[in-house]
Amino acid sequence: MCKEIWARQSTACRFCGDDQLRSFSLSANEILTPYKKIKNGVITIENGIITEVREHRERGNEKISSDFSESIIVPGFIDVHIHGIAGVDVMDATVGSMDKMRKSLVNHGVTAFCPTSDTAPLDHIKNALKTINASKKSNARALGAHLEGPFLSPEKPGAMIAEDLRTPSIDEFDELWDTSKKSIKLITIAPEVPGAIELIKHASSLGVTVSLGHSNATYEETLAGIRAGASHATHLFNAMRAYHHREPGILGAVLENPKVSVELIVDFVHVHPSITRLVCKLKPKDKVILVTDAIRATDMPDGVFKNRHELHVKNGEARLPDGTLAGSTLTLDKALRNLVFKLGIPLKDAVTMMTANPAKDIRVDDEIGSIEVGKRADLVILDKNLNVMKTIVGGEIVFENLKPKRSR
Repeated sequence: MCKEIWARQSTACRFCGDDQLRSFSLSANEILTPYKKIKNGVITIENGIITEVREHRERGNEKISSDFSESIIVPGFIDVHIHGIAGVDVMDATVGSMDKMRKSLVNHGVTAFCPTSDTAPLDHIKNALKTINASKKSNARALGAHLEGPFLSPEKPGAMIAEDLRTPSIDEFDELWDTSKKSIKLITIAPEVPGAIELIKHASSLGVTVSLGHSNATYEETLAGIRAGASHATHLFNAMRAYHHREPGILGAVLENPKVSVELIVDFVHVHPSITRLVCKLKPKDKVILVTDAIRATDMPDGVFKNRHELHVKNGEARLPDGTLAGSTLTLDKALRNLVFKLGIPLKDAVTMMTANPAKDIRVDDEIGSIEVGKRADLVILDKNLNVMKTIVGGEIVFENLKPKRSR
């Protein structure tokens, strides 16, 4: 007998139908915490918090609320670099757009994310930050913003509007920091731009994870950024100085350093499968983070989409009119299947890259990112083909797949 946390409006538990108690248990063929694999495991949840994780052994009159005997339970996915989905974008700066993002992301197993801003005039970025804080509905949780700019290199703007790039400024960052109510989790900075080292030190001192990206930095300039406090690299290989055996540049520095986390977009458009596999072998397993860099065209038909510039999407690839890649239409559940089924990455490692690793990277691993006692019950139930069957946020079912796919 149990009562799930979402039964606060006298709604019966969707696992067992009871509305008297606050705890319930789930069992599955396999639980990936993701640090270990538990066969025939059981998770007990009370008031949205995990209170027990164990192997399934009968305990007298114990009743398992739901038995997913052919499924795998993993931690909720965390996307620390995502701009939009389902026709909306963070830079719309509306509560409606943010709420639609939250609702759409759980369809793909994402239970927490960092809404990511574009490089834009400061007032536009401030409006987006205000909206992130204003949107409080359920579904996927916004953990705090990822500022992708505006302190980037004009030599490597990628799909950003170069005219909106700004010289790194502590004062301007503090304006954004205050607007966000001190909730910015991640910022991308080009370390070679004048003023960048000072800003990296400052942002790091506030507990913000500093990422290096959109950069033409040399190897030595990158090392200076790492010494200043940078510990992350934005969409590895993209909008970055190319690797060269006589000047390894930013790529050589971040790949070599075991303390720097790297983002990978595993759509096989941004990074070739061979390079993706190589990075997974080269970097420590806890330093690879899967992201989507998804835009509003995600989960939408091909066509033309408009932000502050025009995006052309064909066969799921998003580009500017000049052919420059402009984000992706990838989802994290698709990235998981790509890694496991197409590259042969062990499921345990692949799940870690989108759960425990990003949680540690932005310092929220005391609350989410793994299935452990005391942490939030943010969970994803997968079928054998790694399709999302259910998404649970804080003990509440927020998505159920009623039409599971038969193929990978």
